[in-house]
Amino acid sequence: MNKFSFLYLIFFYCIASIFTLYGDIELDKQIIGSLSLIIIFGIPHGAIDNVILMSTSQISAAKFYIFYIFSIISYLIIWFIAPNFAFMFFLAMSAYHFGESQLANYNLPALFNKPSYLLWGISLISTLIYYNKNELYNLFSLFEDTINFNDLLQFKIIEIIFWISNISLFLLFIYLKSNNKIQTSTFTSEIFQIILIHITFILFPIIIGFTLYFIFLHSIKVLTQEFGYLKKMTENLSLFKFVKMLTPYTFISLLFVSIFLFISKTQIINISLLLFAIISFSVITLPHAIVMTKFYDTFKK
Repeated sequence: MNKFSFLYLIFFYCIASIFTLYGDIELDKQIIGSLSLIIIFGIPHGAIDNVILMSTSQISAAKFYIFYIFSIISYLIIWFIAPNFAFMFFLAMSAYHFGESQLANYNLPALFNKPSYLLWGISLISTLIYYNKNELYNLFSLFEDTINFNDLLQFKIIEIIFWISNISLFLLFIYLKSNNKIQTSTFTSEIFQIILIHITFILFPIIIGFTLYFIFLHSIKVLTQEFGYLKKMTENLSLFKFVKMLTPYTFISLLFVSIFLFISKTQIINISLLLFAIISFSVITLPHAIVMTKFYDTFKK
């Protein structure tokens, strides 16, 4: 068991104990708890994209900001022109990004790299939807501007993707282990983590289940990778200095989120909070995922 799985397991037991004692956690408390963890760990893990990209690509600050803003605005336009396509693209993009962060540390054969990343992420997202289909359906049905997403998440298709992706992922790890591409400890750790994710998505509501994964198996892991990389690139980089690097853009992100939340809640823009949250995460994820792909290409060298 690696340190990320250990942290995950601690919080898993804590939340399971709360459910055992109280039987349920109210939705507003789920949201508050999840948002707190996302603010502390989730947002910061993308708050030094400028430092990462400028160190891996040697581009200027001006070019970075042009790239970032152009990516966000372009994706926003797609959302308003073709929301269904934008939503499906978000799922596919997230799948690849999650899989890449999970497997980038391993020296996989070049032929397996990108397909393995996508397969791992598809397995994750299809598992989340498969075990929480009713909750997700009810959630999307609450608002007129998200109800159409239910038509895209046809259960039969999700069920097929779920079984194919999970079986294929298991077979992939067996192949990598049998051909000595990964060590036994790595194989065991990955299978244990996958089982843990399945149990989490089965037992907990979708918001809690995804937050546990996103924080402890994704965001904290990425922050650790970024710190390790920058420590090699920068002399005397301490944890305190690293946190200081994360702080400015974390607060800027929170400021913009607060502004758009106010705009949404006061109906200056007629959009539900749920769709606002999905769009916000997606438009930030696009440039972040591109930056991290470049980072992992450099990270593995």
